[in-house]
Amino acid sequence: MTLKRLLNTVKYLKPVQVYGRVLFALRRRLFGPAGADYESRAARELKRLYHLPASQTFRLCFLQQSFEFTGQEMRWKSSDWQPEMRPEKLWLYHLNYFKWLFDERPDLNNELKLYLILDWIEKNPSSRQEAWEPFPLSKRLQNWIKWLENFKELAVPIKDCIVSSIYSQTLRLHYDLEFHNQANHLFENLTSLLVAALFLTKDGNPTPLLVSELAIFAARQLISEIEEQFLGDGGHYERSPMYHCEMLAALNAIKESCLNHRQVAVEKELPRLADELEKLYEICIGRILPAEDWLMNLTHPDGMIAQFGDSAIMPGIKASLPPIEKPISYLMPDSGYFIRRWQDNFFAMSCKEPTPAHQPGHSHCDIMSYELSVAGFRCLIDTGCGSYQNQNVRQHCRRTSSHNVPLIELCEQSDIWGSFRIGARARVTECRFDPAGSLLVVEMLDQFNQRFHREVLFTDTSIRIRDRMYDRRLTGTFCSMLHLHPDCQIVPAEDSGKISFSCHDVEFTIQTTARMRSEPHLCYPDFGLEARSARLILSNHQTEAIDYVISWNP
Repeated sequence: MTLKRLLNTVKYLKPVQVYGRVLFALRRRLFGPAGADYESRAARELKRLYHLPASQTFRLCFLQQSFEFTGQEMRWKSSDWQPEMRPEKLWLYHLNYFKWLFDERPDLNNELKLYLILDWIEKNPSSRQEAWEPFPLSKRLQNWIKWLENFKELAVPIKDCIVSSIYSQTLRLHYDLEFHNQANHLFENLTSLLVAALFLTKDGNPTPLLVSELAIFAARQLISEIEEQFLGDGGHYERSPMYHCEMLAALNAIKESCLNHRQVAVEKELPRLADELEKLYEICIGRILPAEDWLMNLTHPDGMIAQFGDSAIMPGIKASLPPIEKPISYLMPDSGYFIRRWQDNFFAMSCKEPTPAHQPGHSHCDIMSYELSVAGFRCLIDTGCGSYQNQNVRQHCRRTSSHNVPLIELCEQSDIWGSFRIGARARVTECRFDPAGSLLVVEMLDQFNQRFHREVLFTDTSIRIRDRMYDRRLTGTFCSMLHLHPDCQIVPAEDSGKISFSCHDVEFTIQTTARMRSEPHLCYPDFGLEARSARLILSNHQTEAIDYVISWNP
């Protein structure tokens, strides 16, 4: 890492992201809840109430990878695994989220789930351990609380032990709020702090005043974060449809908690808490509908989200409309997306630089990249997001050539480094749509101040794209990339300026005066899920100009 790269990265940060890292490390080392050791011993005794057969096994599968466990031999943290068998950290995070509590499976019944909660409490007595890191802790708190509220038949000693652990984890979370990370991590932390504090405010909690103060603090912080993180057009400021889904779920969780606990705050004579919950509830109500509309806009006709930025394919919100005869176009300037729907076709383009500027860790080099569905099926796609830990996969998914963009060969739009860092950045200088001419125009400057200009002209059965480059500063061939869906089959053609391919029952043709070739490409519909596809590379060695037309049979 060079000093220039470091300065180009740090200059965008908020001050709290710099000094906050030091404070976070100190709090992790110096502070912690006092009850974790006691809860560990209590859980060990309570586990004796369960007589699980030693041969009883179950499997847990996350990120396309599954492992078999027995109740007595759970491996909650990386140090519990042999190095050659150890899964990625994100897999262990999913294990510690406890979202699998809601799986309805005969080999994972409620008795075993309770045993595993107690097992976690016993085997994780130190609040400085990996399993107590703030992000998995945040997810776990919400899932434990949601599951407990639906599990009414619970012996008092077991419930007391679990609730005591929830209290300790809530205090640990309050110490470890990720102000140094910001964005979705901090939002998830604060959501869980609110949900847990409100849960603990109910009857039976020995310290209602303390947890009510935590709830007031979380509510006030969430009001500030909602105002900052959700944009005017409804999108979350990280611009990832996948993380938008998570933040929308968090908004709904906040709304439900406020709704369910406002009366409790009144009954317990906590007027300050009741007032803050009322304010937060109203803000959530005002934000949820625009956020749902935004997600609907970024959802393909197949009901799954577009894969811009760090996004795995997952359900979005499918528009419940018949095939649209008259084209409908949306230019969302706040979040920087252009959307067009017509008939059963869908086109989406990313038209904004890495965002937010202070935390672009989930951004890719994808300015001007687009996805296309025709007749309800995806045909031109994004490479996706295959891993956070595997650096080869991580860099492959984020680099410029893995997106449907114009570029100079081997030149990156922005200086992406590490797993979640960006130094010098590209920026969008123009983005406009002419509805009368059905023409979209986007222009950007890359990290070297080279200017790229793209025009997209729409008709009922074709898309015409014109790419231009100006102010060249680096050597290399001018290219345009197109990534095909794995279901697409390329049809060989003698004409070097024409390629045909089929996707399901739709026949496509791409025509250009530039050189065109195809090559194998790996895409990632989900974390850990590799798919083989093909990409087309259009190149022009003579000038900085490439034109091509994608057409299909009606």
